[in-house]
Amino acid sequence: MRQVHTGIEFPRFGATLQTARRRAGLTQEQLSTASGISVRAIRDLELGRAHRPRRETIRLLADALGLSGSHRVLLESGSGHDAVDSTVRQMYEEQVASPPAATSPLIGRERELDVVAGALLTGQERLLSLVGLPGVGKSRLALAVARRYEAEREARVLWLPVSSSPTGLLPSGPAPEPDRAQALLTAWTLDRLAGRGPLEDLVRLIGGRRTLLVLDGYEDAAVDRDSLLRLLAGCDGLQVLVTARAPLPVLGARAVPLAALPVGGPAGGPDRGGERPAGAAVRLMSSHVRYTRPALRQTAAVTEAIAGLCRQLDGIPLALNTAAGWLPMYAPEQLLAVARDNPLHLVEPVFSGDFFPGESSAGPMGEPDLGMLIRGTVSGLRPGPARLLAVLARRGGACPTDEVLSLVGGSPGDVTRSLRGLLLRGLIREERLPEGGTAVSVLNLVRHVLRPACEPAPLTAVART
Repeated sequence: MRQVHTGIEFPRFGATLQTARRRAGLTQEQLSTASGISVRAIRDLELGRAHRPRRETIRLLADALGLSGSHRVLLESGSGHDAVDSTVRQMYEEQVASPPAATSPLIGRERELDVVAGALLTGQERLLSLVGLPGVGKSRLALAVARRYEAEREARVLWLPVSSSPTGLLPSGPAPEPDRAQALLTAWTLDRLAGRGPLEDLVRLIGGRRTLLVLDGYEDAAVDRDSLLRLLAGCDGLQVLVTARAPLPVLGARAVPLAALPVGGPAGGPDRGGERPAGAAVRLMSSHVRYTRPALRQTAAVTEAIAGLCRQLDGIPLALNTAAGWLPMYAPEQLLAVARDNPLHLVEPVFSGDFFPGESSAGPMGEPDLGMLIRGTVSGLRPGPARLLAVLARRGGACPTDEVLSLVGGSPGDVTRSLRGLLLRGLIREERLPEGGTAVSVLNLVRHVLRPACEPAPLTAVART
């Protein structure tokens, strides 16, 4: 049985003790000698036969294991003696829920990083949200912002992964012991933001300290917006950064739309002979090619294929990272041919347990199925924006903004609101026309998602043979 406190699930004391003992490299007999607790008592605790050890027993075991900080607090919390609030406070003081480690460099987001981090560091904004299509890099940018905030302002950062969707920031697999402490602090905080616990506890915990609260993967069901606003009102030094697929339904909340990476010209460095320099998307894909196929010569055909592939995949980082999983088997020119037929074939996770027992269903970097995520975003649209998106997709190509109203009819206000919503969600992009004015176009991946179900992916069929 696990002990449950105010909706938070604590690890069983015996399991926590056993993990700590094995991490220390001690047998039950050695721990008995070091602590003065009998081997039988230690065995009974680890097997769950004794559920509530005495405080003195816990102290002796913790001292013998050399536990301190959150490791010691975690062992004590499993005993059921200590109050949840005191346990959480200790973990907060140690900054247990600090930002995770990045698994890849940040490419092509320098301007966005300066704008968002600058607004928070100067105190210009207290509530910002990064919005856009799944896989566009919201979590990765938020992580870079959090790291800069932590370093330059010498403030505390509280990173809360609200959504269960993988972000590629953390390795998958069983959580090690220190991460249990982070999970406890995260669950405790989210309980209060969702209204399942007294918000005053969280207000007292943060107080007037300079703190950046990052809600990565905001969902209405997971966080109560009124609680979020009350928390901001009660903590003068608090600032909040949110990543979400759509703008927060909070009056005055500033939304920063995150577009896909620009493609530009082929990978080749500076502008030469009138050719556009390579965009961030091409640089990202070129780095995958360089590491995965180091013997491949960067001919003009290869560099043109890389740029074409980036255009077919809309410059979305998650799409590029997932497609790169096919590079050990297929050259860029072959992947471009597949993408021209249907780019969704390239954004399904490459590895599957159907092919290799024990492999996860995610891609090599822990990528989820981008096609499924885009379908979820499209299916969540209201009727007005959904109809506008379908009309623009059927039209194909770029549509001048002043012609959009004539395509769908309706009041100018409704059409403008629908257009804005689609732009903020990253389902369409805006571009400037050579003769002046702007046009909008549906992303290539989104257009294919809107098509009827297509045949099985040819690459998958090859991989299964």
